[in-house]
Amino acid sequence: MCAESPDPLRPQGDTRLPCWGIVMTVREPVALIETNLRWHSQLGAEALHVFFDDPADPAADALPDLPGLRAIRCDAGFWRRRRNKKDRPDSQMRRQTINANLAQGRTDVDWLFHIDADEFMWCDGDLRSELGAMPAGHELNLPVLERVRPAAPRHAFDGPFRATSKTDGAAAQATFGAFAPMMKQGQYSHGAGKGGVPVNAGLRLGVHNAMVRDGGDWHRAPAHVAQSTRLLHFDGITPLHWGLKFMRYALEPAEVRRSILQSHRRAQIEWMLDRCESVATIHAAHQEMCGLTATRRDALQRAGLLRDITFDPLTQIGAAQAEGFTEAFDADLLARNPWAAEILGDAP
Repeated sequence: MCAESPDPLRPQGDTRLPCWGIVMTVREPVALIETNLRWHSQLGAEALHVFFDDPADPAADALPDLPGLRAIRCDAGFWRRRRNKKDRPDSQMRRQTINANLAQGRTDVDWLFHIDADEFMWCDGDLRSELGAMPAGHELNLPVLERVRPAAPRHAFDGPFRATSKTDGAAAQATFGAFAPMMKQGQYSHGAGKGGVPVNAGLRLGVHNAMVRDGGDWHRAPAHVAQSTRLLHFDGITPLHWGLKFMRYALEPAEVRRSILQSHRRAQIEWMLDRCESVATIHAAHQEMCGLTATRRDALQRAGLLRDITFDPLTQIGAAQAEGFTEAFDADLLARNPWAAEILGDAP
């Protein structure tokens, strides 16, 4: 149940601030899932809905005991029940959307945010007060900041963040160099951020944005950009994480890649596959495209896009586990992607 607290933004006599939770569909190492859940639990999330895309994922049996946690294995029976005896959708985005809205119908919080396991909400203001002041039927959009990884990070989540940018042409070239054509809104992944909706108010959660029915059609829901909260996105917790994600995309047929990936993402994959034949070359390619060099830092600072946020969610999992996080994370990645060993000759 949502905790009660005074809210000057609500009508007199109504003292309860809205409470919130998260939903995500995961297929990631357990160390990342646990870190994400513990971070959001301490941040104030009162519901944690986790759908396991692989029903046999061992991570489902290794989650911490946290208030409001609900873990669901998406097996064949799950999909037949959800889809009137139809099989599991081929589209990852379709599966995520179905799961997010199933959680919306089951949760007991007022607001639900749809995120990924490599995304962390960061509050530099009062999120619950902002939710309490939202107009009825509006989505709250969390603007995204993408981590820029140092060459020698102090921990897996170390590094400043790059804000979105609407610059293009010569201005984008000056800021992002040769990689400008491979970016959208100054981000390698997405610049759209992620959304949260008031639960069961007629809004349908999507991967990035919410929809609302108008007559017989679905349209983008009216949205406000959050002032209290940002979304910190890690497009690759480690260089190996980044490389294997692109390799998995490359294994898909070309027509599938065209349907699920935007052009800037496809360009990244083509660039990366020309350079990555081993773990060592993945690290080198990641540093070239994404790493925090002195030149890149200076360019981002001149453009006003660099955000130095001290962020370390590993403080939530204990010193011993935090110490070996990167090694355990990469080992888990390789164990759950055995096909990679045939491609990466130096994989441990």
